[in-house]
Amino acid sequence: MSVPATSPERFDLVVIGSGPGGEKGAAQAAWFGKRVALVERAPEVGGASVHTGTLPSKTLRETALYLTGFRRRELYGMSLHLDRKKSLRQLVGRLRDVIDRQARQIRRNLDRHGIILYSGEASFPSPGVLRVASAEGPDRLLAADVFLIATGSSPVAPPGIDMRDPDVVDSDRILDLDRVPTSMTVVGGGVIGTEYACLFAALGTRITLVEGRERLLGGVDEELSTGVQLSLERMGAEILLGDAVVSVERVPRRSTNALRLKLKSGTRLQADKVLFSAGRRGNTQTLGLDRIGVSLTERGHIAVDDHFQTSVRNVYAVGDVVGFPGLASTSMEQGRVAMCHAFGIAYKTAMADVLPYGIYSIPEVATVGFSEQELQKKGLPYEVGRARFENSARGQITGDFEGFIKLLFDPATHKLLGAHVLGEHATELIHVPMLVMAAGGAIGVFLDAVFNFPTLSESFKYAAYDGLQRLAQRGASAPSVSAPRRREPTDPATRHWFLGVASTGPLQPERPVIVCQMDRWRRCRISTWSYDPSGSGLLPPEAERDGFVAAITVKAKDASALSDVFLRLGCGILGRGTREETDLVQTRPSQLWEGLKDQKRTARTRPEAVRRRRYEILRAEGLELPLGCEAIREDQLDAAAAAFAGYLWATRQAREEPPWVIPAED
Repeated sequence: MSVPATSPERFDLVVIGSGPGGEKGAAQAAWFGKRVALVERAPEVGGASVHTGTLPSKTLRETALYLTGFRRRELYGMSLHLDRKKSLRQLVGRLRDVIDRQARQIRRNLDRHGIILYSGEASFPSPGVLRVASAEGPDRLLAADVFLIATGSSPVAPPGIDMRDPDVVDSDRILDLDRVPTSMTVVGGGVIGTEYACLFAALGTRITLVEGRERLLGGVDEELSTGVQLSLERMGAEILLGDAVVSVERVPRRSTNALRLKLKSGTRLQADKVLFSAGRRGNTQTLGLDRIGVSLTERGHIAVDDHFQTSVRNVYAVGDVVGFPGLASTSMEQGRVAMCHAFGIAYKTAMADVLPYGIYSIPEVATVGFSEQELQKKGLPYEVGRARFENSARGQITGDFEGFIKLLFDPATHKLLGAHVLGEHATELIHVPMLVMAAGGAIGVFLDAVFNFPTLSESFKYAAYDGLQRLAQRGASAPSVSAPRRREPTDPATRHWFLGVASTGPLQPERPVIVCQMDRWRRCRISTWSYDPSGSGLLPPEAERDGFVAAITVKAKDASALSDVFLRLGCGILGRGTREETDLVQTRPSQLWEGLKDQKRTARTRPEAVRRRRYEILRAEGLELPLGCEAIREDQLDAAAAAFAGYLWATRQAREEPPWVIPAED
């Protein structure tokens, strides 16, 4: 029961909410001599960033990776047994320790700046006055020249789903752990859903992720989202795209996997826990903003201008309560910029033009600037440079074989347009290209720089080299070749081209065979060759001129006939001479895809899902395919996979006798 308030206490600034935006905005004004009050309704300061969002999820992620030995599994062949009860205590203990430390640090910062903290529920009874209702004493009235709203956001409840079940949770309640679940269905493949899916998959929870769109992490570059999806699938997760949950019910008298879900597609799932991550809405319902004329969006977010000023001149809003991007890092800067504008302080007058974006999935994702899809949509010219961590000494030391750096730059000026990083420490590495972009720099900055060795940072230099090499190759036409080259022995790793040849049907004259031609930068061209036993028209002229390694993936009964074609063209076949004399490698189609870490088909696997997954596997390996996922055929994917297999064999990135290679004696 609230007690009537006395006359208002006067301040220069009153801030509502002690999250990142509120704390930094309050401190900025206080630093320049303003009298500041801060109102927080929660028992402790820090907001969702400290207590339910940013820091807790990242703390759990790091603790999970440590407890499970996740980073050591493939590198050292270690296997650790997870004691679920003991690990839960360790997870929660570490979480509480970090939260307590952060809350104390924020309190010290408020005290150091002389900011007065009020505990209670804030609302506007009238313009210029804020009421603070507290259960521990009388209401207080605070008057101010400027108000800053930084109340954050809360998860949106999915329509038609009863969220009262203790095992049906949102992103705020998921941290109230009573056990490490044996299985979990995560609904929503955005940032929050993907992060938690990765976290619990690392803990050994069987994950099913349901996303209504056609890919995860729709706001980031497609290559990065593909990499995260493949990582999840390698951890045993099942990804269901283009689907949605329509109902959840509890099965009586079941202690585990007691939740039954029905999807829009008709698929039924069972889970130990269900996490809904369906977006967030601004925490504005109890503020009484209608009484002072502040405009809201449909999701309760506050509309602001570039200075974070609302429709009311002396009321500002920052952080999650204003919507996108909803990051702790941007919220802090928004608070500072807003208060400098409010009090006419010539210090931080605008947000930076270049903002980094980090996702703490496994592996991490970080991005800055344009994605490749955005450049394509805008019709802007660009070139791509890539460097994979598996090719760097540091990546080999740490075992980061999935990570890579992708640079996008203007072909004419070489100005850096965007940078994307996948892998551990991606959220740290992204600041290197961010500073280059902020200065309007070109990729030549990376070429001129000296990086410590061995580090992942030096991969920026090699990504820049890769991009310039790709640019130099643009439009290069091969001269006509009158006759096949002399096949003198050369190291396969030094050859320029890698050919993949695939056929799903029997080899017959004039029957089309798919040929994928891949260069050393993994750019692919796909063509059709009409089968001719003489081999006429099979080998591209530039491959004849510069040297190649071909890999064929056809049915066993056709492998001999196609090998004979290459023999007639003067090619050496693996197993019939030295490595330097080898031009052709035969592969087993099914084991080839297994070698590329494709999942085995199940009765529930749809053909289009297999095609999409295989397309994404090749894209994650850095192959540039000439067709999109919806247009490319399965035999074209097989040919591209064969070309990549030939590349791996030639460059010794596959083990000496991988299971997908067929020696000639077979």
